[in-house]
Amino acid sequence: MDYVIYSDNPLPKGWPANITYHYISFDDYKNLVSQRLGIRFNPINPYKLCDLKPAYGMIHDNDIKGYDFWGFCDIDLIFGNIRKFLTHNVLNSCDFYSAYERRVSGHFFLTRNTPELNKSFMKVDGWRKVFEDVEHHCFDERAFSSLFVKFKNHPAWSKNILSWLFLPLSRRSVFEEQYSTPGLRYNWVDGTRDFPTEWYWRDGALTNNASDREFLYFHFLKWKRNWGGKNSRDAPTSIKWMVDDSGFHSA
Repeated sequence: MDYVIYSDNPLPKGWPANITYHYISFDDYKNLVSQRLGIRFNPINPYKLCDLKPAYGMIHDNDIKGYDFWGFCDIDLIFGNIRKFLTHNVLNSCDFYSAYERRVSGHFFLTRNTPELNKSFMKVDGWRKVFEDVEHHCFDERAFSSLFVKFKNHPAWSKNILSWLFLPLSRRSVFEEQYSTPGLRYNWVDGTRDFPTEWYWRDGALTNNASDREFLYFHFLKWKRNWGGKNSRDAPTSIKWMVDDSGFHSA
């Protein structure tokens, strides 16, 4: 898996070989978006960029040439053995992949790289108005999700039928709960609120102290709020380490 980052932050030291970094100012990036999408994109708060996630395939089409899939993800993630979960069988059977069962996962989502599918966000009524508005609308997890997931309170049999009839993009979509962001709204794997207090990364495998299974990735959204000014780039670089609510540690 390769990653592309556009940012006005300085290039960190020790940059991995599978990450391409493009330095660009916020103003220049807004101009790029405006040109690529044919809109007037001029927000004040950079957090507005989150609304654009489903449109990255059009905005950055030059960066994804030759790839079967492209996606978007947050940078506060620890990935495990990705291909153990995103196998050839899984990817061959779908055009879209979400790590949430009931909506688009804004911190990790994949789209098959075709010109038609890369324009899927345009099927959302009012997408242009949302993008041009300076306020953040959580477009990726709300309005964009409506193309794939509805009828949430219906029985499974009727939900599947209705989705097939009225949500054509859902027919080749995999939405499966990966329990990637513990401690928020949804319960843990066993249905309780007993979430892991430690996560372990060993030779590419991601586990924790609450389950003996591997996980696709861990989103440390909640924990990083406790870390203050601690720099996550100071994390251990060995083949095994641990992370908890106080930060990264050698294992």
